[in-house]
Amino acid sequence: MLNQEELLDAVDDCDSATSFLKISNKLINDRLKKLLPRVFVQDPLVMEYAVVPLLKEDGPLVATDVVSKLMFAMGKISLETYADIGLFNQMLDFVSKNNETILFDDDMVYDFITNLSTFSKGEDNIYLDSINQLRFSSFDSFSKARYESLIKTVLKLSCEKLLESVEKEILD
Repeated sequence: MLNQEELLDAVDDCDSATSFLKISNKLINDRLKKLLPRVFVQDPLVMEYAVVPLLKEDGPLVATDVVSKLMFAMGKISLETYADIGLFNQMLDFVSKNNETILFDDDMVYDFITNLSTFSKGEDNIYLDSINQLRFSSFDSFSKARYESLIKTVLKLSCEKLLESVEKEILD
């Protein structure tokens, strides 16, 4: 099993949005499962007999959507964080069912980024502005490479910001 640092390095090496979504969802799921025990009563007996069985590989809390729903229902993560986790999960479900590789310059990836609450905040609009400028630029071959590179960077940032939000909200 890869550790967190190896997974983040693997995100850098992604050659498509499909591979990015698989790796980023693994990162999100790992982080949620790592932090989940902290939302329960911190009693050794509770941890051993209730929490540990829930987190086993065949336990009910292995799916990202189930864990995020539980954390949201318990008031441990915000609606925005919950929605972004759900969006990552939905995109992964879609690309997993699709036999074609989705590239970074696909319109679906653009829509995914614009729907993330991470980038709807004022200070992060610069990323969307940059993407829009390159997306509608007239320098096709030059802009395509820059556009894909920018999309990849923004996707990685969105994943990192989401992981930071999850950790901050649960630990605070």
